[in-house]
Amino acid sequence: MTYALSDLSETIAGLAQASAPHLAAIRVGAGVHVSGIVWSPDLILTTDRGLPPLDVYMVVLASGLLVQAHVVRRDPATNLAALRPESPAETMEIVAGMRDSVGSLLLLLAADGDGSPTVRLSNVYRRPKAPGHGVTLDLPGALVEPGSLVLDSLAAMLGMLSLSAEGDAVVIPYRTVARFAGIAAGAPNAEAPRPLYAAPRPAAQRGLPPLAGRPPSGARPAGGAPVRPPSSERRVWLGVALQPIAIPESLVGRVGQKSGRLVVNAAQGGPADLAGLRPGDVVLSLNGQSTSGANALRTVLDSCRIGSRVEIRFLRETTISTTALIVAEQPH
Repeated sequence: MTYALSDLSETIAGLAQASAPHLAAIRVGAGVHVSGIVWSPDLILTTDRGLPPLDVYMVVLASGLLVQAHVVRRDPATNLAALRPESPAETMEIVAGMRDSVGSLLLLLAADGDGSPTVRLSNVYRRPKAPGHGVTLDLPGALVEPGSLVLDSLAAMLGMLSLSAEGDAVVIPYRTVARFAGIAAGAPNAEAPRPLYAAPRPAAQRGLPPLAGRPPSGARPAGGAPVRPPSSERRVWLGVALQPIAIPESLVGRVGQKSGRLVVNAAQGGPADLAGLRPGDVVLSLNGQSTSGANALRTVLDSCRIGSRVEIRFLRETTISTTALIVAEQPH
């Protein structure tokens, strides 16, 4: 007698083992890492938002080998980053996946801290709404491990797991990843990748002075009425990029929770920067509310909070601290 569930279980376990050489753990702080995909012996790819700015990164390969790596290219528009290890990494050929219909079963492979694979199952929840965008998965944002390898039902690479600006689990399509990898590797005819989503540009690039030096949104221009967009159109700005991350087991008891939000970067002069937050910090709670839930930031991101004070509890290496920031309005 054949047992379908047993066959499925053995297939998943076999795929996890066979795909391990594609995975790498990129250390971004004390006891903190993000997943990466070993695209070729001299190129490791991950999400741009998950990579704080460091001079050198320590990378743990599936073999357990620890190597140094340096950034060769970053692209916030597609949320992709490429690292070049100082020692070539062993890997295998990556095949493009095609099965992305709604309901399709997917395998999500991430790297644990020692480089070994971790596995989650999900399925396609929603097809992309525009060409070049990736599918949305049926996976809570708190469980998303950016940089994970996403395999379709034929064990081919559908893309790289990422977290959208709205907190949804999305897949950066294989085609976008491949184009970016070609550019990072210096391919002469590599085509520029299409953005997965529009990343907000820094104020300086939009010809605007820093928020701290701008008049408040309700300021009255000479001879006119206060210029203030409707509250429904105003957007909150914390000046920080966050992503879910697991708390090291050795600190869970003291911290009181198993996950938080890693500070990937903080805009200079923004609310988070002025509050003293910096890349590598892990935000634990906002006004006493844990950041480990999928909708933990929703109340803070409500436009009615603009101008209010938010108390932040965060972890820096092994020290728990508190600070406060003033919620600002998204610069236009």
